[in-house]
Amino acid sequence: MKKLTALLMSLLLVFALAGCGGGDEGGGETKTGTVNEKDVITVGFVQLVDMADASQMHDSFIQTIQDAGLGDKINIDFESASGDAATMSTIIQGFVDNGYDLVVPMLTPPAQAAVSICGGETPIIFMSVVDPVYSKIMPDLNTIDPANLATGTSNTIPADLIITTAQAITPLEEGKKVCIMYNTSQNNSECTMQAAKTYCEDNSIPYEVVGYADVTDAITQAQALSADEIGYVYVTLDSIIASNFNQLGQTLTDMKIPVYGAADAMTQGGAFCSYGVDYGTVGEMTADMVIDWYNGKALEDMPCQQYSNFALVINSDVQNALGITLPEDYAAQATYVTTK
Repeated sequence: MKKLTALLMSLLLVFALAGCGGGDEGGGETKTGTVNEKDVITVGFVQLVDMADASQMHDSFIQTIQDAGLGDKINIDFESASGDAATMSTIIQGFVDNGYDLVVPMLTPPAQAAVSICGGETPIIFMSVVDPVYSKIMPDLNTIDPANLATGTSNTIPADLIITTAQAITPLEEGKKVCIMYNTSQNNSECTMQAAKTYCEDNSIPYEVVGYADVTDAITQAQALSADEIGYVYVTLDSIIASNFNQLGQTLTDMKIPVYGAADAMTQGGAFCSYGVDYGTVGEMTADMVIDWYNGKALEDMPCQQYSNFALVINSDVQNALGITLPEDYAAQATYVTTK
């Protein structure tokens, strides 16, 4: 009787999970809860924006899985939304409709869309999310929300690190303030804006906040600034503007206002300074989590992994245009790039 009861309970559990992102395409057995039990799985990988950083993360992710000898066990369906939010949601819905075993969304907007669309049914291992707690993807970095079933990697460059650097390299003159620019439609941009505001308030650094709707609006807002009032600009993390930074960077450089970016892609696009991330390492970190899950590790036992080895990046073209001399300690550690 005990064996029969256990068998019935097992069958009920299988039926309850039949529609939870674990179709038959991958082969093998149906997974139970957040633990993979299949020999071959299908992973839906969605990328929001086509840019160099994203390519590095994707390529490293794929290579790590292949190097682990799992290229024929972990099937990756890679899709790019090319910057379109509606396309991104359609792609993720397709992963769910086709019963994929796991979803890997790159960056914050796809991760937020994934937890909304997957509805706690399909496990998610996100890549390069700014702040999964602020974005309501995870309740904290060590806990999986059963309604989201999401964990992954974060490579946020702290706002206080950038502003501390700005104060050291281009300290504010009397009567000037820092301008914090952010994308009003991106959660990750708002998150880093709030962190920058808090740091400025805690350290009595005068500031103003300027929001923009898109790249064109950001340029318009920048043109309204004055070098007599603004000591430097901090542009918060925004995947759209990071991949289209040249005009904004050139506009502010022409106005003789240094720009500090929240991503090194901005520095390559014409910002004066930022901190860099080894995006290949972020891709590898995320792939390692996928491999652990494939090998049977429960999602609940996989806290968010945070990247922390940031490197100072200086655009030498902008430095020369603005006539900035770096303090010796910053000059010694800087990596130099030119505007692309």
